[in-house]
Amino acid sequence: MKQNKTSIFSTSNSLIIPKSITLPKSVVNNLHNAIATNKPKFHLHIPLACHFLNLIASRRFKYPEFNECFDGFVPLSSKILEKHFYGYRKYFNYFIENGIIEMKNYSTYHNKSKSYRFINDSKFESTEFEVIDVTSLNKLKNINVVEYFNGRSIKCSHLTKWFYQGLEIDYDAAVQTANKEPNILKRQSYLLAIEKIKNKEFYFSRKKLSDDRLHTNLTNLSKKIRPFLRFNTEFFFNIDLKASQPYFLVVFIEEMLGNIGTTTRKPTGRRTLMFENVKDLIHKDGFQEEYQTIKQWILKDDFYTRMADIWFGNRETPLTRNEWKKNKVRRVTYGSKRDLVKKLILRLFYIDTASAAYQNEDFKVFESRFPHFSEFLKKLKKNDFTDLSKEMQNIEAFCILEIVTPRLSKMFPKMPLFTIHDSIMTTVEWAKKTDLAVLIQKIMLEANGVQPQVNIEV
Repeated sequence: MKQNKTSIFSTSNSLIIPKSITLPKSVVNNLHNAIATNKPKFHLHIPLACHFLNLIASRRFKYPEFNECFDGFVPLSSKILEKHFYGYRKYFNYFIENGIIEMKNYSTYHNKSKSYRFINDSKFESTEFEVIDVTSLNKLKNINVVEYFNGRSIKCSHLTKWFYQGLEIDYDAAVQTANKEPNILKRQSYLLAIEKIKNKEFYFSRKKLSDDRLHTNLTNLSKKIRPFLRFNTEFFFNIDLKASQPYFLVVFIEEMLGNIGTTTRKPTGRRTLMFENVKDLIHKDGFQEEYQTIKQWILKDDFYTRMADIWFGNRETPLTRNEWKKNKVRRVTYGSKRDLVKKLILRLFYIDTASAAYQNEDFKVFESRFPHFSEFLKKLKKNDFTDLSKEMQNIEAFCILEIVTPRLSKMFPKMPLFTIHDSIMTTVEWAKKTDLAVLIQKIMLEANGVQPQVNIEV
């Protein structure tokens, strides 16, 4: 078997996949039943068929909102599928003809690829799983099957190696918790995620042209299941940044003001255009006064509680709301005004301020209190409303993946390290031994010129 390949994020045309995949047993049984009763008219390679079915299962269970927003249909681009195997259509046609999956055609209106789901998806339940050896896919032109990913091409080898050196899960306790979830799709999502970690079926990706974050089995793992993670039987110690996206917005503003350097971050055309749009505004007294207030709340206070006071004050605020997501309305209930404000702040950063979604009372309140800062956010998103969210995520990724964790690894090469975007995890023993929370704040202060607040979870 080919080993020591690059990670999933590869500059070559090859796709890197693990040597085995975990599928719900019912899916595998449906495939074998179809082959037995209706022999395919082409040479069907079972590991490749299972690999294609895994693309649907993994995305469906990794992102439960597919069920909520797309009736369980998982979009899969033909270009992506052709990279896996050019003759993918005969496999998918066979799946459809034999009642294994169903398809929804490409939608130009929603700009969405052909989508697929398992038959009777809304009733789909599987508590048993099967591990499929796909080593034979190594013979295909565009696929490399590997024992493990080394992570060098995404500058994360100091993180990816620890997955194979001791990451495990308290299986029985995790499954017991997963089975208490009443929502069938979420329950299946939890169970499949648990199985993949138990079977050491790990994945890693990092997209430079998107958020640049490291995506792994842990980043999509439910918070209900994370407490059951272990490293060689030891419990984890988790340190995450308070108000992380607002914090990285402060870092970005401090860079634009010239108060700190860009810590060797390479300049991009996007960042240059964003600066051009706001360079006159950021030095004006009105903006500076509002920014200093917001900055103080982010770095020294409870930012979201302060914003809740500004946003809602003492007035009654309904915590159950109808919200649009992926062209569908859903009913959402928040636990507190603070939780609601946290979501509103992220929307303020992420959504198109020229869209109808921005024209509501919540954002008008923010604009009336912070008119200069509101204008600043609009100008940052002038060229493309996704620019701001991408820039903040890129700053976060660079800081966590290329400054903080590499430095920690160099200082303590035997300390296991994992990340969930802005969160850093190690064992309880190592965290106490190194006073890790304080050390992370110190490194980030040196790198970014401003020190974040942190939360600690054991």
